Amino acid sequence: MIIGPAYAVSGELSNVKDYLDYLTDDEESELQEAIDSVRTGYNLDVVIVITDDTEGKSSKDFADDYYDYNGHGVGSDSSGLLMLINMAEREVWISTTGKAIDIFTDSRIAEMIDDVVGHLSEGEYFEASNTFIDDIRYYVEMGVPQGQHRVEQEYQGQSSTAYYHKVTYFDKVLGLMQSFYVFLFALIISGIATILASLSSKGTVTINNHTYEAKGSFVLSSSRDDFIRETTTKTEIHKDSGDSTSSIHTGSSGTTHGGGGGKF
Repeated sequence: MIIGPAYAVSGELSNVKDYLDYLTDDEESELQEAIDSVRTGYNLDVVIVITDDTEGKSSKDFADDYYDYNGHGVGSDSSGLLMLINMAEREVWISTTGKAIDIFTDSRIAEMIDDVVGHLSEGEYFEASNTFIDDIRYYVEMGVPQGQHRVEQEYQGQSSTAYYHKVTYFDKVLGLMQSFYVFLFALIISGIATILASLSSKGTVTINNHTYEAKGSFVLSSSRDDFIRETTTKTEIHKDSGDSTSSIHTGSSGTTHGGGGGKF
């Protein structure tokens, strides 16, 4: 007799792991029902983990290991996704496996992260989890993007964490504020240069359209317009390929994963 991992067993909350008791029993049950529906309808496993203890690992490494070593996944390639809510670092990480890697490209994961961080920042863990599941349905219905391909990603440093959070308007303003003194210095230098140039010429314009023209040398006697030809230039506009890349890496179990995350 072969005994496989126990998933989607009625009444068993095997895919929602809230170690901090942020979710009520009813909320966990509702999320599990939604996950069971995704698993049955799309052959994708879905796991949600809320914890403040990642055993000294980065969010990425913990998410990958939790998925692999707890037997999650559907099919021979263990297809599925895991969303880790790491309260110790206030990070959220989405780990993908199997066919989920191809469906959930880097840019799609970035959108999913953006969709949940607002809820997480407000302490709305049930809403964030529901949004995560809704996004899974949405992108699975869209299918694998045209031109999708995998790219091996090398992670540097102990954190081993890559973030695909979109740059917001606030981020841009913050960047400008951080470079204020550089901007001010450049403004002062350009102002001084302008003043010096103005003083040297005493504000007088010395060159105009008649400077190099002998007086009376140019007389316009007649004019006409002749149509020669019409030229039309066509330029092929290529579809943006930003949605086609799935960055991948290998977990400690030897399993290939995709994924991305961000702060909240």
